Amino acid sequence: MSVVLLLVVYSLFRVLNSNIIYDGIKIDEFNVSNMTEKEALKFLNRNMEKLKKRNIRLTYNDKKYIYSIEDLGFEFLYEEAVNEAYQIGRTGNIINRLINIIKVKLNGREIKLQLSCNRDKILKIVESISDDIHIEAKDAKFHFNNGHIHIEDEVVGKSVDKEELINRIIGNIKSDNIYGIDEIEIPVINIIPKISKDLLSRINGIIGEYSTSFLGSSKNRIENIKLSAKAIKGKMLLPGESISFNETTGPIRKEYGYKDAKVIIGGKYTSGIGGGVCQTSTTLYNALLLAGVTILERSPHSIPPAYVGFGHDAAVAENLLDLKFRNDFEYPIYIDTEVKNNRIYVYIYGDTSERDYTVKVESKITEVIKAKEEIVVDEKLKPGVKLLVQEGRNGYKVKTYRYIIKNGTIVDKELISDDYYREMNYIYKVGKIQ
Repeated sequence: MSVVLLLVVYSLFRVLNSNIIYDGIKIDEFNVSNMTEKEALKFLNRNMEKLKKRNIRLTYNDKKYIYSIEDLGFEFLYEEAVNEAYQIGRTGNIINRLINIIKVKLNGREIKLQLSCNRDKILKIVESISDDIHIEAKDAKFHFNNGHIHIEDEVVGKSVDKEELINRIIGNIKSDNIYGIDEIEIPVINIIPKISKDLLSRINGIIGEYSTSFLGSSKNRIENIKLSAKAIKGKMLLPGESISFNETTGPIRKEYGYKDAKVIIGGKYTSGIGGGVCQTSTTLYNALLLAGVTILERSPHSIPPAYVGFGHDAAVAENLLDLKFRNDFEYPIYIDTEVKNNRIYVYIYGDTSERDYTVKVESKITEVIKAKEEIVVDEKLKPGVKLLVQEGRNGYKVKTYRYIIKNGTIVDKELISDDYYREMNYIYKVGKIQ
């Protein structure tokens, strides 16, 4: 074997059995050729130290939050990159290894330095930023005082999209542009309040009002009217919302201040807790009709009450009869009440600019059912004696209509209710004729 051949074999042996990274290999921008693994690790640590301390700015409007890559929980995977660099030219048979070594020397090879991230550490920072930026959304507020309206502006809420911010941080720092990163925009979501000033500003005047008299009522009955009127005062319905009179007033009980007064039960006047509350519900009902509000549930009394015309009453009784209605307008409605001068007043406020019409409610008696007489023979009475035991009254069938009138012309007619006030027969006791 010639000396030249021996030298070639010796050189190849040294190359294939060296413990250094082969020529032409870079990790990111750093040339680690001809270094041992230990030397390459030390070299990378020294040169990447400055990059680890590089500040990243997270910004939102005039707010800035500055963290280093290290603060954000990122670590460079030096060992994995150095090991990958060292393995180049060290796999396969001798021929393949030599070919790879030569290719790398001629063409070069760059290995991407990977990062690991501590997601919990990033989340902690993101949550701190989120707490600082967060603004609670607040609805506009409606203030009503003796017919005067004042509206407070709504507050648009701010909420950091934490998951998106985490993804932006990880995505940007792990991107190929790591050496050029300096600013990341914080994604913030606007939380729009449900109730805006513009919406509440559409409550600008009375669109329906009604009053009834309670002159001659007992002190207790008047107190019940006042309590129930106060319960519905100040209620607002947004577009699409519905409300129950019974749920709004709550239980009609002594412990809530309601008193004993005359009520209608089973077609007769009797004493009971909350007498007079039905006058409040009736007054409200008529104001709602004139305002054009959608009535969902309403019941007549068994006896037509004296304070309102046939077909215009709205009886309520806990767990039995209720007045329910819904706001089908595109604007809110607001309920105000007033009790003065022996009358209860209910006002429905809304957008008067939408009222290019007037509303009329009219009831028509379609049938009168005459009361009959019932005779009960009482052997204890003298022959020919006739005593009235039960006062009778006629029954009525009544249809109630709501008319929409524009420029003096009826443009819409709606049947509101078809009521039947049952008749009650006269009952007499008579002595038995011998």
